[in-house]
Amino acid sequence: MSAVNNAQVWFDRADDLASRGGHQEEAEQLLRDAIAAGHRPALVRLAEFLWHESGRDWPDVIVEVEELLTHAIDDVPGAANAFGNVLADTGQDQRAEEMFRRAVADGDPYAATNLASVLHGRGADLAAYDILVSAAKNGDDLAYQILGHNLDQAEPVWAEITAAWSGARPADEPPQLFCYIRGSWDLDLTAR
Repeated sequence: MSAVNNAQVWFDRADDLASRGGHQEEAEQLLRDAIAAGHRPALVRLAEFLWHESGRDWPDVIVEVEELLTHAIDDVPGAANAFGNVLADTGQDQRAEEMFRRAVADGDPYAATNLASVLHGRGADLAAYDILVSAAKNGDDLAYQILGHNLDQAEPVWAEITAAWSGARPADEPPQLFCYIRGSWDLDLTAR
C-alpha cells in the first residue's frame, strides 16, 4: 500500500477514534503520521482534535493549533472556518471575522452562520441578518432556522427566503434542527 493510501487509512481511523473518544493518544499519533505522509486534511483534523477532543487546555495547544491551521488555510477546505472558530473561542473576534469572511468567499457552507455570530456578538445585527439571508437562500438550515425565529412569517421576505432555501437544499434530506440558547440569536432588526 502506498504512503498516500496509508495516510488516508490513518486519517480515517484517527477521525473515527477521535469522534468516539477514549483513544486520544492513538488518534493523535495517526493524525501526525498522516500529516508526515503528506495528507493535508489531517492538518485541520489534528487542530480540531487538539482544540476540542484531546482533553488538553486551550492555552496548552493554541500555538500548535494556530500553526496547523495557518499551514492549511491556502489549500484545505474547512481550514479557514476552523481557524475562525478557534479565534472566536479565544476572543479574537476581528481575526475570526477575517477568517470567516475568507471561508465564505472560498465557498465553505459552514462559515456564514459563524460569521453572522461574530457580527451579532458585536451588535452588528443588520450585517448578521444580511449574511443569514444569503446563507439561508443557499440552503443553510441553521441560518434558515435563526431567521425563522427573528422574522414574522407573514412578511413577504420570509416567503422569498423559504422558497430559495427549499430550492437550494437537497430534496432527499430532511432539514437539520439546531439547538441554541434561547435569546442568543435575537437580532435587533428594527432599522431593517
